[in-house]
Amino acid sequence: MTDTNSAVTAYNYDHFGLEHRSMDHLGGVAVGEPAPDFTATRLDGTEVKLSDFRGKPVVLETGSASCPMYVGHIEPMNALAFRFPDVAFLVLYVREAHPGRRIGAHRDHAQKTAAARIVADQEQEGRTILIDDLAGTAHRLYGAMPNTVHVIDTDGRVAFRAMWNDPAAVEAVLRTMLAGQDTATVRARFRPTGPATLFRVLRRAGWRAVWDFVVAFPALARAHLRPGRPGAAE
Repeated sequence: MTDTNSAVTAYNYDHFGLEHRSMDHLGGVAVGEPAPDFTATRLDGTEVKLSDFRGKPVVLETGSASCPMYVGHIEPMNALAFRFPDVAFLVLYVREAHPGRRIGAHRDHAQKTAAARIVADQEQEGRTILIDDLAGTAHRLYGAMPNTVHVIDTDGRVAFRAMWNDPAAVEAVLRTMLAGQDTATVRARFRPTGPATLFRVLRRAGWRAVWDFVVAFPALARAHLRPGRPGAAE
């Protein structure tokens, strides 16, 4: 793993701001390309590779305990995992989207693992959690956004990706793909979480997380509501 001090510091920001994400373009692996392999750790500390799941469809979502979008999708994504038992549903635990005093920027792997346990214990996350390294090596391969989703086919190629997870679109992709049909027509919608979940998740991270979001909210709203915003889904 590539946990060099400089890379860790650059990746794990202390305070949220729009400079830490692109709202116009989702980088990383594209649809049709082989899904980049990576090594991560489970909550029990064992290492696992993405390629260990080769041979079955994979739904890979990024998230963190301070990401309201991710937390708001846990319940419907758990339901999808129940309805599609032959699909591997994975959560790649990445940097904190909205770090605060209680859940801050990760400085070591133990701290990141403790943060990942929050979503398992407090949010009843039932999917397999894979904890990325401190430098975000896997996260960068898949676009480095806080709540992306990638659907990977049985051959290990990306069949669908979206800048923001949309459980309804994921279900449509899975049904289409498992029926042997083309998934290119499926489009994701940006589905913001409700205000109660938004405030609860930010408050859990700390008041600084709440304040940073309030300051950035006008620009965030303009970016999400801009007509023709590219990069939302492919």
